[in-house]
Amino acid sequence: MIFHGSHSEQYITGRELGRGGEGTVYELQNDGSRVLKQYNEPLSPLQIQKLQTMVGMRNPAIEAYAAWPSALVADDKGTVCGFIMKKLTGFVPLHMIFSPLDRKKMFPDKGYNFLVHVARNLATAFHKLHEAGLVVGDVNEGNILINANGLVSFIDCDSFQVKNETGYFFCEVGVPRYTPPELLARQSFDNVVRTTNTDSFSLAILIFQLLFLGRHPFAGRNKSAMDIDEETAIKLHEFAYSLTSRKKKLFPPFDSFDINNLTQPLMDAFHKAFETESRPVPAEWIKALDGLLTEMTTCSVSRIHSYPAKMAECPWCAFRKAKGIMYFLDDTYLQADALLYDIEQFVNGFRIDKMELKNWSGSMFDASVTANSISAEWHKERAKALLVAVVYVILSLVCFVVVHPLSILAGGALLLAWMHSGPVAKKVKLEKQRLLNNYEQIHGQMNKLIAAYNDSPDKELYLIGVNKLMKSVERFRALPDEGERLRREMEELIYNDNLQMYLRQFDINSHAIASIGQTRKTILLNAGIMTAADVSINLQKLVGIGPKTIQILLDWQRQMSLGFVYIPDTAKLAMGMQQVAADVATMKRDLERTIRQDYQSLSYHKLNVTNRALVLDRQIKDAVTQNTQAKLDMQSFSRFSRFI
Repeated sequence: MIFHGSHSEQYITGRELGRGGEGTVYELQNDGSRVLKQYNEPLSPLQIQKLQTMVGMRNPAIEAYAAWPSALVADDKGTVCGFIMKKLTGFVPLHMIFSPLDRKKMFPDKGYNFLVHVARNLATAFHKLHEAGLVVGDVNEGNILINANGLVSFIDCDSFQVKNETGYFFCEVGVPRYTPPELLARQSFDNVVRTTNTDSFSLAILIFQLLFLGRHPFAGRNKSAMDIDEETAIKLHEFAYSLTSRKKKLFPPFDSFDINNLTQPLMDAFHKAFETESRPVPAEWIKALDGLLTEMTTCSVSRIHSYPAKMAECPWCAFRKAKGIMYFLDDTYLQADALLYDIEQFVNGFRIDKMELKNWSGSMFDASVTANSISAEWHKERAKALLVAVVYVILSLVCFVVVHPLSILAGGALLLAWMHSGPVAKKVKLEKQRLLNNYEQIHGQMNKLIAAYNDSPDKELYLIGVNKLMKSVERFRALPDEGERLRREMEELIYNDNLQMYLRQFDINSHAIASIGQTRKTILLNAGIMTAADVSINLQKLVGIGPKTIQILLDWQRQMSLGFVYIPDTAKLAMGMQQVAADVATMKRDLERTIRQDYQSLSYHKLNVTNRALVLDRQIKDAVTQNTQAKLDMQSFSRFSRFI
């Protein structure tokens, strides 16, 4: 598709990178650093004005932490329908590090200290955006991206609250679980001026989720008779992890990280953020998180088990030992396959010896050969020819003196005619032709032998065999990696089975989901979408369920999954690993058999090539001798016959 900029620029889109309820993002042809977002619905004049204001506010400080609009784009009719922004490569949604499996897949070498590092960078991003006069507003774990270095960037920035000389462009959307109580008390977000203080509440929620592995501060065990969901808990300041509230109704979920494990400044900051209206600003979070980072230590069992040094033991090992809970997945609990220990030992028994397969490059002339002697018969013929020539000369001289001076010319002509057409001359021509034919025949045979040496079919088969064996050996050497991949797939399958079982307890019909009324719920129920476990991107096939609704359902599913605690089914895991080991053992046996067969075939072709080369080499050398002899004999006779 082709779009147009405000200064006659032309933007040609490439493949689709992502699609959401609000719009679609495309890569740009011939520009790998930027992307284009096209809205699904026509923009209102106010929305266009807001985007224009945002483009005018663009600066490096903002773009360091946000995929900010850099230019507006219009369709062929001149209607503004989207904008250009920088491309974020290597970034994933923040919520991906809440889940142990996602964390292992995306950042396998990252531990708890990485979560603290991300939290610190998130606070920095809020600090810089606030300094630029912005309020994020719609804060949630889905519109914040991170990369392997822990860098943070906001997306969907067109929902930010911005201000120009005439007034505010409001942020009129929000996710309740990240919204402060003073805003939840309102009926809607329309025309609500947000502040950095409201952002600070949302930031505190995200930092809490990072430090508590996805847990929400207002979700926990309810010890009262009152029905308290997250939204209600936020309104009531029911901080589940509070150490100060004496009439608290919510308590931390079982098997959750203890807030007492944190440094005192962080504990104070969380209580201040969730139990008062005077919340810590981002700079305060930066200082407190820096303090925690300097007081971290690493477990001796797993390099990704980092934790606050004030703790007596590694909490992640303790959770695993006491309850079987795994908050950080490494491979220490996946037994290595002993069958693969002898990989190199086996391969070393099938080393390919280097074999020179050069073209024949020997000398084409045998210096030890000399021309054969001219036979006595030819010497007699030459003597006769010389005698005849002498007689012709004498007679010509006699005629010159006695008969007429011109008679010498006639004698000379007769002598020349005899030398070129006489019986001796005919014999010479026949002998020269015989010698030439013999040379050409021998030379041709020699060239055929050289061609056979250079273009041996076994040589080609040998090269094919080498390539085939090397590929088999490469696959054999890759068996440990293949086994590792299969073990991780099995681990992921078991993890997802447990997660699906957990999500089945969240019935769609009995949960209040924003913007999902009974009509849409009926459509979902009729399609077999009964619980959070049934929600998937394939819902787009349902009539009446659009992209925005799908995104809301996926967000709800993700929120429900944050309470999941992974306790591996050791029996099921052991069976799965046994199956993987059996599959790898079968692959190993098949490859061993293939390698042996390939090596045997290669050895056979190598022997054929070597033996054939030796035989042909001797034949070629004999042919060179014969060729040299024939050439020298031909040249010798040619010189000899000049005088006949």
